[in-house]
Amino acid sequence: MISSQASPSHNLPLQDAFKQSMRRLAASVSVITCAFEGQWHGLTATAVTSLCAEPASIITCINANASLIPALTASQRFYVNLLSCEHVAISSNFGGRLKGSERFTEGQWASGEEGVPYLADAQASLFCEVEKAIAYGTHIVLIGRVRDVRFSEQVSPLIYQNGLYVGAAPLAAAP
Repeated sequence: MISSQASPSHNLPLQDAFKQSMRRLAASVSVITCAFEGQWHGLTATAVTSLCAEPASIITCINANASLIPALTASQRFYVNLLSCEHVAISSNFGGRLKGSERFTEGQWASGEEGVPYLADAQASLFCEVEKAIAYGTHIVLIGRVRDVRFSEQVSPLIYQNGLYVGAAPLAAAP
C-alpha cells in the first residue's frame, strides 16, 4: 500500500534524495575513540549497530578521510561510547567543533584497555578490536570484536534525527 503522505522525490538527484531520506532515520549518537603513540583520537558517529552476540561484535562506518582512520588502522583497538542526552556538547566537540586532543577537554574521560580512552559516564562503552575493515565508497566499514563492556544503569540515549539532537521517551502502551 502506498501512503498518500509520501511525496515523490523524482525531481531530486539520487544522492540528494538519499540524504533527505537518511535524515528521517533516527540514530543513537556514539563517540568512537582510539589511542596511538600516546595520543587520543575520536569522532562522533551515528552509523553504529550491533552485529551479533556470538561472537559479541559491532559494525561502525567511518568516512575514509576522517582524522581518526590512520590511528585506528595502526592501533586496531577502539571504544564505542554510547552517549546520553547529557552529552550534546561532547558530541558537538567530536563532530568537528574542536580538533585533535581538544575534543577530550570536556567530559569524564578515563584510560581503559591498552590506554584507549573511554567516557566514564557514557550509557555504555564497548572496547573492541578491529576484526575486519572493508572499504566501500567514501567509507570504511569496521567490524569490531567486543572484548570488554562498561555500562551504567541510565538509559537515556542521545539521538540524532533530521539534523537535530533529540531524546527518547516511552510511548503509551497499546490497549
